[in-house]
Amino acid sequence: PGGTSAHFVGGSLAGILLGPFAGCVSMAIVLTIQTLVFNDGGITAWGANVWNMAVVNVFVGYYVYKALQRFGKTFASFIAGWIGITIAAIFAGIELGLSTSFAYGLSITVPVMGLWHAILGVIEGVITAGVVGYIATRRSDLLEKGETGKVPFVLIGLMIVLSPVFAYLAEEVGYSEPLENVAEFLGLEENTINPGLLPDYTIPGLDPYIGTLLSGAIGVLIVFLLSFAVKYAHSSRKNT
Repeated sequence: PGGTSAHFVGGSLAGILLGPFAGCVSMAIVLTIQTLVFNDGGITAWGANVWNMAVVNVFVGYYVYKALQRFGKTFASFIAGWIGITIAAIFAGIELGLSTSFAYGLSITVPVMGLWHAILGVIEGVITAGVVGYIATRRSDLLEKGETGKVPFVLIGLMIVLSPVFAYLAEEVGYSEPLENVAEFLGLEENTINPGLLPDYTIPGLDPYIGTLLSGAIGVLIVFLLSFAVKYAHSSRKNT
């Protein structure tokens, strides 16, 4: 909508489940893997993406959740997910509007990014509230301890399995990436610095749906390995 591309980010959810600092690190790892492995986001935009989705989204979502927690965890997490992604989108609009390589100024980029993400961000809020609400109902003690048990692993596995389904449905309805459409309309050309190991979440030579499924699994595995490495390094440093 409006030349923007909105999708589930999970920054607020990461902040709520892991705390703002660990959530920020985890989101930064995910964005780095997306950039280097899948060529999603681009190296030159990596810093802006980390700031918007790993810093702004995580910290805003976390503190909104904490401020509203007395009204109920599900309600607080919904508002946190919604506001977190909306504020992150506004920051992206500011960055685009200030960029000398972009055709439109702040008067266009900020309202477009902010308004549409405020509308579509309701979905982010619903997903965030659903996950937090489920954990709060089953094991509320895990939220207090900053632990989440097996729930995130189950959700991640479910998303990986469903990824080819979403890819198939997108093709059936004729969906195409809005940002790519805008770039084509403006006559912009992609200057690839890093093509990525698995560009656009595909594996050369494989059926695109199978490639999407395997790419998702590989991406999750890499994120887990890096996360455990960071945790191990942090634990080792504390023990020395």
